[in-house]
Amino acid sequence: PLKEVKWESPNLVSFIVMKDPIDRRLSGDATTSKLFGEEADRTEEQWEAFAKYDGSINFMLTRLTPDHCGEEGENATIACLEHGKELLRRFTFILDIQCLEEGLEALANELGLPIPDVKKGRGRTSMSARERIGNDDIYDFIVGRNRLDLELYEWSKSLSLVDCSALDEGDFDDDLNVADAGDVDQFSDAINYNYTLNATDYSDDKFDAEDDSVFNNQSDSKSTNEELGSEISLASNNITNQDNINIDDRESIRALQIENYKKGNALLLNIHITHHAGTTFCAAMKQIGNTPSNACNGGDDWPETVPRHRPWEYDETDRNAIELRKVYHFISWEFGIIPPIPLENVNWESPHLVSVIVMKDPIDRRLSGDGTILKMFGKEKYRSEEQWWEFAEYDGSINFMLTRLTPDRCGTEGENTTEECLETGKELLRRFTYILDVKCLDEGLEALAGELGFSLPYLNKDSGKTQVSARERIGDDELYEFILRRNQRDFELYEWSKGLSLVNCSALEEELFDDDDDNNDIINNDDDFNDSAGNDGNVL
Repeated sequence: PLKEVKWESPNLVSFIVMKDPIDRRLSGDATTSKLFGEEADRTEEQWEAFAKYDGSINFMLTRLTPDHCGEEGENATIACLEHGKELLRRFTFILDIQCLEEGLEALANELGLPIPDVKKGRGRTSMSARERIGNDDIYDFIVGRNRLDLELYEWSKSLSLVDCSALDEGDFDDDLNVADAGDVDQFSDAINYNYTLNATDYSDDKFDAEDDSVFNNQSDSKSTNEELGSEISLASNNITNQDNINIDDRESIRALQIENYKKGNALLLNIHITHHAGTTFCAAMKQIGNTPSNACNGGDDWPETVPRHRPWEYDETDRNAIELRKVYHFISWEFGIIPPIPLENVNWESPHLVSVIVMKDPIDRRLSGDGTILKMFGKEKYRSEEQWWEFAEYDGSINFMLTRLTPDRCGTEGENTTEECLETGKELLRRFTYILDVKCLDEGLEALAGELGFSLPYLNKDSGKTQVSARERIGDDELYEFILRRNQRDFELYEWSKGLSLVNCSALEEELFDDDDDNNDIINNDDDFNDSAGNDGNVL
């Protein structure tokens, strides 16, 4: 059995390439062609015989588990799946065949090998398995028999060195294809995930089409941003320290962070929870100054003096932020997975770090959709009542924000999540320099630009606003209330965060219908904070 290998040996670097099990089933070989005919010419009778063939049921699990438990098909147990996960956690690296070339590049980078000259995209399929089969009943039958293999593959994406799904989706958040790794357990030392970036290859030209609709007339901001670029190079000459700053005085700390950013001596960092508009944020920041090449998360241009893991521990925050600001003005940490180091460990009070998080309605986030959701529950507009209930009962996204923000992933308890868990999330949010709300992201970015002293290109003010509510999209009050109950603490955290958001989106929406509204209601001030957040209102 593969579990008997000492995968933790310091003299062994292991990796496995994972593949969608239905795509694998359709890969074909001489035996398959002989038994069931060529795929393009296969009759319905041959397709049914192909679907019922027992030789490939849960093919991965039967190879990875010691007792071949996957052979039981739709009767295979969750314990069988957990055995497979346990083994995958012990491998040093996991790659996804959907972007194998990018994975090999990242692997070479991790191991200090020459970066291979590879052609991107050769591993991506242009037609889905459902389309290739051409019969929903047969497709669903095959999926049912290989359900645990499919779950293992989708789960493995959370540990994959490169996030292929985001590559394929063109990197706009509402369509971002990132697996919701709600059940990712503690990472073993063998995986050493702290030192991987899970970075994808987003070259600047991938944003061109989308940027034209969001960012225009860039000439207005060019001179200001050129000055910002020159300030970056002068960072080491403009250090302001916090020797006389009280660590508990958030306003003083925040003012110092902002001052240092303007001097080119503090790094702007976005804590990007997947589907929280981090990609749009990155695209905007690329217009302002230098950012890491791969979705602002990392890339080949990452300085050798700074380790690649994230988050940072408290004692390394200052040093890493100072070093990175010499190269970039902005970076992002995306967390589709649960952070391997608790976010509370970071020195968010560092004078060399300006931190931002974009918050989003958790039900809207739940409906953002990705490749995993589409494959498991179908497209939203065609979803049956049964599929909607399966979607609602899926555990992979419960209290997605809290499970990323809290050290003990307490949000995974769903409707049983405690008040203490919620307070832990609030405590972390208070430590960030800025909070933005995706409901009015463009206005938030404009306000952020005003705070930090740079100019943004023209923004399309409707880009972050949803026209249809989550309740309307779901179309079933009972189902909506069920999802809401399971994510109640995330919802409470989001509503609470509005009191600290740089821009008051609700006031902004009201102004659209009331020309007499005072513009000062839009930008949150101390009174707004106190009204919304009690004694904690003035902490940002």
